[in-house]
Amino acid sequence: MKAKRTWIVIADAGRATIFLNEGPSSGMHAVEGATFENPNVHMHARDFSSDRPGRSVESVGGARHAEEPRTDPHRQDKANFAKSVASYLEQAAQDDRFDRLVLVAPPTMLGDLRGMLGKHAAPLVTGELAKDLMKTPTKELAEHLRPVLRV
Repeated sequence: MKAKRTWIVIADAGRATIFLNEGPSSGMHAVEGATFENPNVHMHARDFSSDRPGRSVESVGGARHAEEPRTDPHRQDKANFAKSVASYLEQAAQDDRFDRLVLVAPPTMLGDLRGMLGKHAAPLVTGELAKDLMKTPTKELAEHLRPVLRV
């Protein structure tokens, strides 16, 4: 029987790394070329726009007010980062590069990733862990992933 190829995505709003596990005794190693960085993660929301917000005039009295953006640009940038990771996973699923997918990220990023996976990658998700493990050494990841890894 062929070993199942499980991709484990360890992500947060600023970085994502994909690891491969091919069974209980194979360990985990990073997938070549599957490391992502969001260079804007440490920027302030004010840094995303180049000028002051637009102004509106009250219909009665002539008072003026600054208009708030409809979306938080910082939050939108994080969602765009999740979308780029999800696009990579979708293409890899179409190319049959993995059999199972485990997502590990803080709750907001996890929700973004889950929601943006396409029709090929989404059915391959076999586990999720709402935890930030980006700074955890690789040799310690297996202990944290035991509840969601099915080998």
